[in-house]
Amino acid sequence: MKTKIFALTGIRSEYDLLYPLLLQLEQADDFELGVIVSGAHLSPLHNYSIHQVEQDGFCIVEKIDNLLYSDRLSAKAKSSAILMQSLTQVLDREQPDYFIVIGDREESIIGALTAGYMNIPVIHLAGGDHTNPLGGDIDEQVRHATSKLAHVHFTMRQEHSERLIKLGEEPWRIHTVGSGGVDRIRMVPNMSRNELENKLGYRINEKYAIVIYHPLSSQIGDGEKELELILQSLVNQNLKIFIGYPNSDPGFEGIIKVIQKFENDGLAISYNNLGRDLFINLLKHASVLVGNSSLGLHEAPFLSLPVINVGERQKGRLAGKNVQFVDASRDDIENALYKVLYDIVYKEEIQNDRNIYGDGYMAERCVSIIRKFPTKEKLLAKKLTY
Repeated sequence: MKTKIFALTGIRSEYDLLYPLLLQLEQADDFELGVIVSGAHLSPLHNYSIHQVEQDGFCIVEKIDNLLYSDRLSAKAKSSAILMQSLTQVLDREQPDYFIVIGDREESIIGALTAGYMNIPVIHLAGGDHTNPLGGDIDEQVRHATSKLAHVHFTMRQEHSERLIKLGEEPWRIHTVGSGGVDRIRMVPNMSRNELENKLGYRINEKYAIVIYHPLSSQIGDGEKELELILQSLVNQNLKIFIGYPNSDPGFEGIIKVIQKFENDGLAISYNNLGRDLFINLLKHASVLVGNSSLGLHEAPFLSLPVINVGERQKGRLAGKNVQFVDASRDDIENALYKVLYDIVYKEEIQNDRNIYGDGYMAERCVSIIRKFPTKEKLLAKKLTY
């Protein structure tokens, strides 16, 4: 009999981190994989990224339309309530053997809580990390709370595993495997600049920057000013700009207004859901990634891609030599850009710091570990070590 294992995904960014593991499980003869799609995947804001899940060929066991299109803090709480009610019905009907969640969004904590109440062992990916070590953002609390609800942990680094032990998790439940984002990059075939141009429909024969900027829930209102500073600094350096739409966190509407303003002025090109191959190859040929996305810390080192992380989001988080953390100041941003574009020594240094979040074989390690799980009864019988 096959082992039935389900995964919950609510947005493109975490789905891309899950994808390599889902693919390994799908291709294995001893697993029956099901994917529950929710939240931003079903939203026009993210160009219905459920289409990517469908294109990848995974069995979608349920579509949960829980995302409220609102910029208010209360919207995420209400969306979470809708998700929990609907998810309960799916898990009760399907009765999977294991349930996978990832990271620090509402899907992870709601998924872990719901499955836990229904005696379904929870596998949490990317626990023990810091979203914002300096505090002030709900994601940090959600990640660690999810870890306390989970029964098995697949972490990205050994120090993340050690942090979970400090949180009272039993060591035998914790496995350091790397980041699925690195697997994803390793797996995507390279495109030449000409091929990429033809697919995108834009000329990219000059230097260009990619901007990914998300609102910080504790600093709603500051995001628009920060993004304007970032974009104007890039314009001042005559860099072509590709900018992605933000996630669905409170404050996203103001971020979109800034994006549209620069795009309408012909200073930036926006996208809200590039295909996986296109996006990764856009990264591979970029001169710099600017903003505050975790992609700059997790995946960009593997590409030796310089990153300028602006503002409080991600600050203090473990990063490679490719990342410069700067304040939201035009001088700081432009000084960092100068280093990226003209400092030869810096470019050589980041070439030797590629595997900080894994070697690209996280998924194979996870599947091997899942096959050796103890009984369901042992997994569910969590004990705190403190």
